[in-house]
Amino acid sequence: MTQQSTVKRFQNGKKLQTQLLDGINKLADVVGSTLGPKGRSVLLHKKDINPVITKDGVTVAKFVSFEDPFENAGAQLLKQAASQTNAVAGDGTTTSTILARAILNTAQKYVSAGVSPIELKRGMDKALESIVEALRGISRPIESQEDIEHIATISANNDRSIGKLISMAVEQAGHDGSVSVEDGKSFETTLDLVEGFHFASGFFANAFITNQRRGSVEYDDPYVLVTDYKIDKVQDILPVLELMAREGKPLVIVAEEVEGQALAALIMNTVRGTMKVAAVKAPGYGLERREILSDLALSLGANFVNRESGRKLTDVKLTDFGQCKKVDALKYETTFVGGRADWEKVDELIEDLKGQIKNNDNIQDCERMQERITRLASGVAIIKVGAPTEVEMIEKKHRVEDALEAIRSAQEEGILPGGGIALVRAVENLEVEVENDDQRLGVEILKKAAYEPIRQLAINTGESADIIVNRVQNEAVDQNSGYDFKNSVIVDMIEAGIIDPAKVTRIALTNAVSVASTLLTTNHAIVEV
Repeated sequence: MTQQSTVKRFQNGKKLQTQLLDGINKLADVVGSTLGPKGRSVLLHKKDINPVITKDGVTVAKFVSFEDPFENAGAQLLKQAASQTNAVAGDGTTTSTILARAILNTAQKYVSAGVSPIELKRGMDKALESIVEALRGISRPIESQEDIEHIATISANNDRSIGKLISMAVEQAGHDGSVSVEDGKSFETTLDLVEGFHFASGFFANAFITNQRRGSVEYDDPYVLVTDYKIDKVQDILPVLELMAREGKPLVIVAEEVEGQALAALIMNTVRGTMKVAAVKAPGYGLERREILSDLALSLGANFVNRESGRKLTDVKLTDFGQCKKVDALKYETTFVGGRADWEKVDELIEDLKGQIKNNDNIQDCERMQERITRLASGVAIIKVGAPTEVEMIEKKHRVEDALEAIRSAQEEGILPGGGIALVRAVENLEVEVENDDQRLGVEILKKAAYEPIRQLAINTGESADIIVNRVQNEAVDQNSGYDFKNSVIVDMIEAGIIDPAKVTRIALTNAVSVASTLLTTNHAIVEV
């Protein structure tokens, strides 16, 4: 049998850069149109599947592809930057996309005029470092529930009802609690508080992901094995896999380590669809890890299979597994919702820990025990998204998920004045030490690109981008003042509740510079057709 050869196309130089930029500009035009309070929705329709209408940048970006292979390659690289921004910061995909486009379009003009792309990149990298430092100086921590409501409202495309609901959910879940999103069974969007267990550690491999948009592992009614063993041999978990195959339920393994042949076997089962399975890394170290795993097992109604007891994984029985209504694992955090625990025993442990704190003079021990109490007592707030039609529900659910991710980012690195003004403030007095004129042009590229979010917001509002930029430069004199695109006035953005998570802005700019630099220094391409 003759093996069919794959046809490849080659391109280089100016023609390659033109085609790559064409793909990038087409993608950025569509994605950019969704930005802001007056951004437009995009209809996405795959053959034989109901159409979806959305304003979610990452969902739109993932849908886009082009017939020309080089245009498509440029778009795919830009999509990688957007997806990475979403994966790390949970939001900011549209901002990352339009920043990368602006950087590339300006940089390419300089390169065509004979400027060194390598030196341009070095200048941009230096400017990026200074801008990130300036953003840190502008940001401030979340100070109130009102801040949370404002962040959620902005991220949910200025839907105040979603902002209020998410603020309530975060407040009800508590400091160490978690918020989960589910499909509702009515037209109304509701909020419930249930028992749950949350910790700061996630899945071992991306192959386990079930929700590509969120980058999460989500299973309903799973069995959960809780162990502190390091699992690297298939033989160690073969009885567990056989047991679960008979039960026909999803399996989640929480372990100190899952690697080698064992991890490969779990991934293979997932990819082939043989089993619904995922492995999650146990959080913490030493005593702290053992206590968290013991508490997790209790909250799930599981037996903690640990090395200290001498029990082996090969001896595990069905009664050793815990269960819950849902598991939601991200790269760096995991939530178990509605564990099948004996909650009287959980309450007894909480009371016992409180008693130990009273009789213990060691501050570190007391802090550790208080963390256990908080983790055991915290609930999971479940937002059940309702809407008259499936299309509306999907679109609304995306906005709720984005808003929750934005809050997580804001809790980590604080908030900035929104509406694109933070980047403008960060470059206003930017001074960067450069080695030559080409690097200086790299700095200027980023200073110009910093205005791109404001320009895109103006375009989406139907206003003149040049006029709005001029007003911002001449009328918005205070650090927090900027242009309110919803009401067409200059305001104090923080007081008006127009705020962005600092992490989202930082990651969006960083990834935009990264993808732009990569494409800028690319002179040859080979693609399969």
